[in-house]
Amino acid sequence: MANPDAPFGFRPFKHGSGGTDGRTTEYTLSTAYNTSLFYGDLVKTDGSGNINIAGAGDQVVGVFAGVNYIAADGSVTYKKNWVASTAEQSGTIIRALVWDDPQQLFLAQSDGSMTAADIGRFCDVDTSQTGSTLTGYSKQQTSTTASTETTFKIVDVIGARHMLPCRNAAGNQDIYATGTNALVVVRAVKHENASIATTEV
Repeated sequence: MANPDAPFGFRPFKHGSGGTDGRTTEYTLSTAYNTSLFYGDLVKTDGSGNINIAGAGDQVVGVFAGVNYIAADGSVTYKKNWVASTAEQSGTIIRALVWDDPQQLFLAQSDGSMTAADIGRFCDVDTSQTGSTLTGYSKQQTSTTASTETTFKIVDVIGARHMLPCRNAAGNQDIYATGTNALVVVRAVKHENASIATTEV
């Protein structure tokens, strides 16, 4: 079979040390933050108490999980995604939720080919596709593997030990397999809330 080429960002998979899965922390965005954020995008802090979109090679604080704010017209708004340069009501705060536990494992699609032999190697984030303004979901994915330390360590490859259903290119029910566009389970090893040396599997 061929895995569908349908990246969806980074989604919580399970907690790496058996703790509570999917816990979020509230962060803020700067006033009318000028870059779109989608549910499942990697984020980092900006040194001023806010979060920004993260890219390849960045040390990350976690994964964006939605936003709430009071719009300029006074309406209370909850969304999966942040639309660039949206104006909030003067004097209010844009609150963003982030999965920021350094032990959180995430599920993502690979841009390249992944097999069980890649477990324990490293990979980065591929940000070449823009998230969906219709669904609010990210289209980020992992990049090809590397032997040197980058943003993520590969903990598992779906199809090697897990079976998850999908729709293939013909639209029929199928199962994800190792290979091109495989799903991978990753942990951030370049994480702002943990020492890089202590977060490896």
